Amino acid sequence: MNTCLVLSMIVLSLAIEQSQGLFFGTPSSVCNSDSQCPSFGRSECLGTSFIFCFGKSRGYTVSGRCLNRSNFFCAAGNFLRGGRRNRNCNYRECAQCLQNSDCRGYDQYCSGNTCNTRTQTNPNNGIQVSG
Repeated sequence: MNTCLVLSMIVLSLAIEQSQGLFFGTPSSVCNSDSQCPSFGRSECLGTSFIFCFGKSRGYTVSGRCLNRSNFFCAAGNFLRGGRRNRNCNYRECAQCLQNSDCRGYDQYCSGNTCNTRTQTNPNNGIQVSG
């Protein structure tokens, strides 16, 4: 597969995901407050820490977070309609993560409270691969 085709497929899939709000409405809210979202388990090293924790560690939890979201294509539709019959484009959803350690998949990081998988470009052919 050439790079242009892969890039086109990625852009198309992202556009389809976002444009669902234009055709099918804004997603329903999942939460109204932080207490309705799953919490995140953390640990703190109480001893010496150098790559690994040497000594005791303490486990604790951080409460989840209910986030305000807005569908871009829904808002664009409201703009194009000139403010007549505006739809509510806002919804609320629980954060997948608050920091990188909350993401449990291989080679994932937290960005915008969503877990993402890092992509690497193959130096031989320039194609991006996950992982």
